[in-house]
Amino acid sequence: MSQALQEEFIRINKWVTEHAQMSYDNGYFIEALQVMHGWIENKLQELIILTGSIDHNSEMSKIWDIANQINLHSSAKILYILSQLSENEYQMIVKFNGARNEVIHKIYLEPYDKIYQGIPKERYDEVFNIGMKLCELLQAKTERKIEK
Repeated sequence: MSQALQEEFIRINKWVTEHAQMSYDNGYFIEALQVMHGWIENKLQELIILTGSIDHNSEMSKIWDIANQINLHSSAKILYILSQLSENEYQMIVKFNGARNEVIHKIYLEPYDKIYQGIPKERYDEVFNIGMKLCELLQAKTERKIEK
């Protein structure tokens, strides 16, 4: 097969918090949030799958594709309703998601009558740290669910 016909794949091979920290340290603030957001969303979907298959005896293959279509915010709501997330954990996820959306959706904001300077670094750092905690917390929840 010629070099021109080979497919290329992009995959992050570091642990999510290592990659996010490296991105942050190198000034790639959006990448740091996006990597954590994607991973947190995936972990929430995984918890829905595990809750359905382990706690409710659903066939994993029947719920897998459906669960992987549920976005971060809706996944968090489902898990909160099912008592798989505490109020505090749910609020952390909502706060992280809201700030991530603020950063991503306002990156090119140019208000008509003023200058938008961006997200204050203090706010970003607060949310970045919440994201790092969520990554660890959700991994632990997943591991505990599997160990049942």
